[in-house]
Amino acid sequence: MTGFEIFLLLSGCLIGAGIGVAAHRIARATLEKGAEPVAGHALMTGAGGGLVALASILFTPGDPLLLCFSVGFGWALLALAVIDLRTYILPDGLNLAVFLTGCAMVTLYRQDVWPWHLAGALAGFGLLWLVEVSYRRLRGIDGLGRGDAKLLGAVGMWVGLEGIPPVLLIASLSGILAALALSLLKRQSVSGQSMIAFGPWIALAGYIVWLWPPALWL
Repeated sequence: MTGFEIFLLLSGCLIGAGIGVAAHRIARATLEKGAEPVAGHALMTGAGGGLVALASILFTPGDPLLLCFSVGFGWALLALAVIDLRTYILPDGLNLAVFLTGCAMVTLYRQDVWPWHLAGALAGFGLLWLVEVSYRRLRGIDGLGRGDAKLLGAVGMWVGLEGIPPVLLIASLSGILAALALSLLKRQSVSGQSMIAFGPWIALAGYIVWLWPPALWL
């Protein structure tokens, strides 16, 4: 492992811990607005930041700049996931940062297929926006937040149009399994009124598909 890679690992742990502290402060600031925090700890998010860096080192080709893009993408997704778990909020600024860094990555490394990446962003946002609007009209209550659509759109800029189906599949399955596991731990049933953060599973799925794109699944 090179000195630069070791630096990324150490930085990842520090940045991850910082994400945990920031998420805790955001949760405290939003408690009076009805947000219910989920248990978390800076030590766990620090480990998460280190794991993001390690995964990027293992699965991203040797280009140092592309590695930095990959690590930055993962850290931003980690921040979005932790904040959403604690507050049920996906900050627009972080979603925009994921989208804009995706645009920069495509400009530098995927110029020949940029229309497919733009199509992935549009499809990702459009699909969940359609689900959000349709659910509200059919049930009269919110099922998805607009932040979920924005996040999937931002992730779509990274993974392209072909990456959207596997992202949705992985996110849906992992979200369902997490909800079932949480209901068993708390001994509470999951209903249509249960608040479940979907952003963390979009983030997890997006990073998996970025590191291991569909072309490698065959």
